[in-house]
Amino acid sequence: MSQDVESIYDEYMSKLKQALPNVDPNFIHRIIYLERKLANEDVSEPEVSAIIEYKPGTDVDNKVNGLRGKYSLEVEHGGKQNVLHVTSRIKVDKITEIARDRDIAKITGRADSGLGE
Repeated sequence: MSQDVESIYDEYMSKLKQALPNVDPNFIHRIIYLERKLANEDVSEPEVSAIIEYKPGTDVDNKVNGLRGKYSLEVEHGGKQNVLHVTSRIKVDKITEIARDRDIAKITGRADSGLGE
């Protein structure tokens, strides 16, 4: 890979990290890519499986109810304390809104088109 292309990519990933410091930049990049790819499909939201890690001492039961109520997400307790698993069709704007919660340490996950490709 040319040095110019690598530096452009590094800068892009750095800007994603600055914009959403508690979200994995590779995860958010994948969601952006899929949103654009699915723009002309019947279902334009990527299928997302996210892991939300909260800061110690956070009432995660309250967070479960909030995520289900406010965002209509499927939410389960994770294998570790302070971790929730979220699945749904989600766009970048919803991840951005969720990430504003100051109790969140980090959000990671996977996204795909959900079209069986």
